[in-house]
Amino acid sequence: MSDSNSFPIQFVKALIKEIIAHRVLVTLIFSSILIAVVLAGLFYPLKYTSSTTIHADQQNIIAPLLEGQAEVTRVQDRSRVVREVIYSPRILTQVVEEVGLLPEGTSPKEVELFLNGLRGRLQVEGAGPGFIKISYQAQDPAEAFKVVSKVSELFIKDVSESKRNESREAFLFIDKQVKSYKEQLQQAESRLQAFKSGNIDGTEADVSRRITSLRAQIEEMELNLEDQSTKVVSLEKQLAQESRFIARQYRADVYRERLAEAQSRLATLRLSYKETYPDVVALKHQIEDLKKAIQEANETDFGSSSNDAVDSNINPLYEELRLALSEARVATDTIKRRLRLTRGLLEEEYERLKRIAEQEAQLAELTRDYTVTREIYEEMLDRKEKARLSMTLDIEGQGVNYKIQEPATFPLNPSGFRFLHFVLLAPFLGVMVPIGLLGAYVYLDPRIRFVSKIEENVDVPILGVVPHVHTKLSRRIMRGDIILLALFLTLVFGAYVGVVVLRVKGVL
Repeated sequence: MSDSNSFPIQFVKALIKEIIAHRVLVTLIFSSILIAVVLAGLFYPLKYTSSTTIHADQQNIIAPLLEGQAEVTRVQDRSRVVREVIYSPRILTQVVEEVGLLPEGTSPKEVELFLNGLRGRLQVEGAGPGFIKISYQAQDPAEAFKVVSKVSELFIKDVSESKRNESREAFLFIDKQVKSYKEQLQQAESRLQAFKSGNIDGTEADVSRRITSLRAQIEEMELNLEDQSTKVVSLEKQLAQESRFIARQYRADVYRERLAEAQSRLATLRLSYKETYPDVVALKHQIEDLKKAIQEANETDFGSSSNDAVDSNINPLYEELRLALSEARVATDTIKRRLRLTRGLLEEEYERLKRIAEQEAQLAELTRDYTVTREIYEEMLDRKEKARLSMTLDIEGQGVNYKIQEPATFPLNPSGFRFLHFVLLAPFLGVMVPIGLLGAYVYLDPRIRFVSKIEENVDVPILGVVPHVHTKLSRRIMRGDIILLALFLTLVFGAYVGVVVLRVKGVL
């Protein structure tokens, strides 16, 4: 297949034939689009855009000096913060009122609709690290300039006041918390002091040492009691084996001398000890025994018959054993009494130890509350100082400060589509639209127009193609149509150029 029979070439040839065949329609479509686009450009409203650039200045001179002591206000997504503040109804309402965009007496619903439209024409976007661009588009250049200037001014003022208010509120809140924790600390300290002054049982270590000492004493007394019990049993056995009387002459004077000595010792002990003292009790028992011995000796002397040749007297060994037995019994009773008292003291110490354990638990809880409250109070004091420094930094203008980097300029030239764009676009659209429509018509036409379509559908060789024959009449008609269409296009282009000239001169 030759290049002349390829589909693109055949398509172009068919399109040219359709353009020629529908020349009147093509000319009318072209003229209509040309005039319509020019007229649209003539009445298309011009839009003027004014913009300003705000720089988020982060002061880093003081911040390193106060690192860990105070925090300056930081903002991560600055463009988002700027957009939220500027788009807020509070800022936009101020802008509308101060610029005078709406007449007085406008209903709230109309104001809300106007604010929505204003928000759509107001653009806030990032313009680099730390830079935010604010732009506004309006049909009136003065309105665009005033709105951008007022928005940037109100934003900077609002951000500064918000920073100061935020720092001040944080400081006041922390100061209130500090006072509250101070009261809690004083109450905890008072409870701890009252508990310590009301519990005088001592410490657990002191009681433990006291218990150990008493237990050692009890063990020692139990051993002594065992010894004394053994001694009493031994003396009782010895006393049972001895005879009470012996056939020897003894006088009651011997017992009287011993009685006088015992009474003298008793008088001496009474000067230093009470009647319940073990030695005093033992001497009393000895004195009673001596008195009984003297009485028995006298009865023996006076009761014996005159015919008896031998005097019956008490056996001294028997008396010694009986005296030792009495002393051993007294010592045994004394040890038992002391053992009973010591065991009572031990029980009291055990009860005291239980009380101290409970008191230690209460003391630990009070101390823990006091310690935790004190730590929180000290931490809140530190935070209060940091909040005060942060408030001072914000008041002094440290932290993130917004300032106008490039002020808004009065827009002299409109932005977006202008009349020149419509003038240039009109001929292009006038040509491309009819060509596109005819091209779609040729491509979608179900009739067979191309040789390649026959070869694809029918497996028969094509011997030749009969061309379209133009007669003299058809040529004459075509020539006349071309002349008329040329005149018509001349008139259309004349109107087109005239509208452009009038618009450039400012007449339209």
